[in-house]
Amino acid sequence: MRLLLDPWPADYDAPIAFDAPESQPEVDVTVETGEWSAIPPGEAARDVRCCFVDGVRRVEARVLGDLDSGGFVHGLFGSLAAGYVRATAGKAEFGDIRVARFLVMGNGASEHREFLLGSSTLSFAPCPAVQNTPEGVLAELQSQMRAAEAALAESMAGEGCVFVDGPSYRATSRFAVVGVIKRILNPYLGEPQFSLLGRLHKGERTPLFAITDKTYNRYSCYLRLSDPRALDHPLAGIVRIEIGAAVGVDSAKSLAAFAAAVLPSFASTAMRDPRAPQNLLPVGALEQEMRRRLGDPLLIRRAIEKELHEQRNR
Repeated sequence: MRLLLDPWPADYDAPIAFDAPESQPEVDVTVETGEWSAIPPGEAARDVRCCFVDGVRRVEARVLGDLDSGGFVHGLFGSLAAGYVRATAGKAEFGDIRVARFLVMGNGASEHREFLLGSSTLSFAPCPAVQNTPEGVLAELQSQMRAAEAALAESMAGEGCVFVDGPSYRATSRFAVVGVIKRILNPYLGEPQFSLLGRLHKGERTPLFAITDKTYNRYSCYLRLSDPRALDHPLAGIVRIEIGAAVGVDSAKSLAAFAAAVLPSFASTAMRDPRAPQNLLPVGALEQEMRRRLGDPLLIRRAIEKELHEQRNR
C-alpha cells in the first residue's frame, strides 16, 4: 500500500471525509459540456473586485434550565460574528463585522440575559431551539451564524463577486455569490468524473455539474488552488464551489471562470495557515479579527458565572 500525506495538521477535521448522506441528490454532469475534461483558467482582469465573507461562533458557556416539572432544558450562551474582506486593485481591507450574542435554549424555551463586564453590558438575545439536546442547541447557534453570513453576502452582492467561506450560503436569488467549500464530504460525482480531480493543475477546474436536492438547487465544480507536493495525496489543494441555480447556467459559468482565475492568487501557504491552501488568505485574516472582536472568552465566562452565582443567592 502506497501512503500519501494529508497536509492538514491532525488536530483539524480531515479535508477529505466521504460521509454517506441520508439520500443522494440528483446530479447532472452535462450542464456545461458533454466532454468531461479539465477547463484551464482564464486571465484575471487587473481591476479585480471581490469580497470574502465568513463567520465564526463560540460557545461561552453551556447551561441547563431547571423546569418546575423536574425536567431540564439544554442551553448555551453563544457569540457569533459575520464579516467581510474587500479586495480590489491588489489591496485588501476589512469591511463591516457584525457581532451578535444569543442565549439558545432547547424545547422552544425563550430566555434573555444581560451581564456586566466592566463598564459594558453583554446582552444575550433569546434564541429558542426545537431540539432539547446539546447538539440541537449548538446546531441552532450554527444556523444563526449561517444566516448572518448569508444576509451579509447578499448585501454585498452589488460590489463584484462575493465568495462565502464554507457550505453556508443557500442561494435562492440571482446574486453573484459563490460558496467555497474547503472539505470534500460528499463527492457528488461518480467515476470516471471524480478521477479528474487528481489530474487537475493549479487554476484548472472541472466542468460545472448541477445538484438538485431538498436543500436547494445549485451548480458546482471542483477547482485546484495549488499543485500538491509529491508526498501529498492527489486531492490536496482542491476546493468545491457552489453557485445558486437561480443565476442560470451562463452566469454560473462566468462566475466559475472568475473563481478559477482569481482564487489561486488568494491561496494560503502552510507557513501562514495550517489549513493551506484551502483556507484563503483573506478568510484566515478575517477569522482572526472576528475572534478578537468577540471579546476575551475568559472574562465573558467569569461574567456569566458571577451573574448565575448571584442569581442562586437571591
